[in-house]
Amino acid sequence: MAEDAFKYLKVLVVDDEDYSQQLVVLVLEKLGVSNVSVARNGKHALEILGSALEPFDLVISDIEMPEMGGFELARMIRYGTVPQYKDIPILMLTGHSTEENVQKGRIHRIQGFIVKPPSADVLKKYMTRALATK
Repeated sequence: MAEDAFKYLKVLVVDDEDYSQQLVVLVLEKLGVSNVSVARNGKHALEILGSALEPFDLVISDIEMPEMGGFELARMIRYGTVPQYKDIPILMLTGHSTEENVQKGRIHRIQGFIVKPPSADVLKKYMTRALATK
């Protein structure tokens, strides 16, 4: 995927921590993504996905959040809670990648785990890989 193709992406960032949320948005903007929405938890993310006027291309979500965490969000998406997003690529943000997370990731068809804070190079690599499966 050409780097300039990122400018046409619509990305949903899901994280309850303002700092992490802002950092991911800044890194996405550095990569050329200009259409980014943010949600504070999985429940809020499902509301945003369900009411979106333009389709999203990618979800980048933290794992641990109040009300609804990242794995629950992924489960709800994959089971068709918002039908048009059943197959959307999902990347997970984590403090550390554990074997348990990797196992859950396989179950919920997660395209990758990114250790916080993500660098532009790492995010670009995972985004390119995730979007290639779309």
